[in-house]
Amino acid sequence: MKRILTVAFLFCLATLAQAQLLDYKTIEEIVKNERTYFNDIVELFNNDDPYIDVDDIALVYYGQAFLPTYAPGKDANEKKMREYFNEDNYPKVYEMAKTILEYNPANLDALFYAWISSKTLGKSEDEYLSYVNKHQEIIGMIRTYGDGRSSRTPFRIISPEDQKHVMFSLNIEDEIARDLDTESLCNIILVNPTREFQARRMYFDISLYLNHVSK
Repeated sequence: MKRILTVAFLFCLATLAQAQLLDYKTIEEIVKNERTYFNDIVELFNNDDPYIDVDDIALVYYGQAFLPTYAPGKDANEKKMREYFNEDNYPKVYEMAKTILEYNPANLDALFYAWISSKTLGKSEDEYLSYVNKHQEIIGMIRTYGDGRSSRTPFRIISPEDQKHVMFSLNIEDEIARDLDTESLCNIILVNPTREFQARRMYFDISLYLNHVSK
């Protein structure tokens, strides 16, 4: 009961603090001090629970940044997965993606490549749609937590690699230029506006990544 009350209290604090129900500090406290609860939410996510909500998805996704396994840009399995994809070696792509998802179930690249490879290899529709839905749920959550139009309301991501997934969801395939705002720790990407994103500048909060690599 004490654990449940502690988690509820953390959620209430986050709700009062801002429109986004979970901030990074709240997520870090849950991951580090309420690991059983965090693992339970991850399990619900993995099992495609129909009642999981946007804040549960945020906890699963951003929570990865507070685990010892967080190593954006340094995961050898991710490198192999992309190499196999470039070689059209879909069985190996599938194998690598599944391996990554065992320790990082919210890895957008791994979910995307699992999605593509499982479809190509003729895996069951349920499995294929599971990867699709998880990928889209995370993108939807990121877009709910921010609109990407300013450094005050950026798209919050745990790895610069995840920028492309958000951009593609808004029908933006190319960037014109990029700069880093060292004050807000946001990547500012200059893009051509689309119907889904009617602005020239797209802001991505990469503070979790930058704070990690600076340690």
